Amino acid sequence: MEHVTFGKQFITVETVYMKTLLLSPLFLFFLLFSSCSGENKSSENVSFKKPKNANDIEAHMAEIENNPDWKVMNSLAYNNNAGSTEEVIAYLNANDEAVKLEEHFSDVSTGSYGQRFFYIADQKTFASKEIYFDNTIKNPAFIERISFYGKNQQPVYTRERSAPTELELENAAFQQKNPVGVSIERAMQVINQQGEFVTTFQGFVQSGGITYLLVGENSQDGYASSLAIQYDNEDIKKLKLNERGMIGTPLQIKHQTMVDEKGLKFQILLELVINS
Repeated sequence: MEHVTFGKQFITVETVYMKTLLLSPLFLFFLLFSSCSGENKSSENVSFKKPKNANDIEAHMAEIENNPDWKVMNSLAYNNNAGSTEEVIAYLNANDEAVKLEEHFSDVSTGSYGQRFFYIADQKTFASKEIYFDNTIKNPAFIERISFYGKNQQPVYTRERSAPTELELENAAFQQKNPVGVSIERAMQVINQQGEFVTTFQGFVQSGGITYLLVGENSQDGYASSLAIQYDNEDIKKLKLNERGMIGTPLQIKHQTMVDEKGLKFQILLELVINS
């Protein structure tokens, strides 16, 4: 077992197949994205030129994308009763520093879904990329948006392309837009198991002879995640003895994401501790 440090906080990880690392909880360092703490923000009616270091930024993004040696860390995979989903993957360099966060999402309430990528250097985002289907606009479309950020974490450049289908999107031309920054806050909540994505006890489920632990926000329509239990430790026994009464109890868990021969992902519980 090794410890990965980000500032003053740490995460514990387990080494798994093909350099993939699993962690739970993931206490990643909270990056300071002052411009990205809420909704997407843009600069209206201002003419922005492409940064002089744009080629360097593009090269750094490509370097991150094309490096097969990053350590890969998976958050829990969440869904709610409506069917919306959230999951984040973190990529770490040899010094256990995050170089990219990859957020996968689907929102049943809007019909939108896609991916967001955050490129990180010195614990700050220097670029982001969004590839998603936007069902909230008048003419729903697939959109790809790339943004660069300045030292103050404000967006300084954005280019965008859109098309009615994914195939057409790949061949569409980019157009420069007023700078737009995308928030990393939700991705950080997912990977840190905070906010809507806390891991409180939500019960047990039996399926196919396997017992699954349910964790998530303690609300009727909150996000939850399920993990296959391999063996019962003392805290799991306590939960089973008073399942109904323990609903909502905060838990600390470690997990491992696996992929079966059919390509289906599932989560295995490695360790569980009841927070006192």
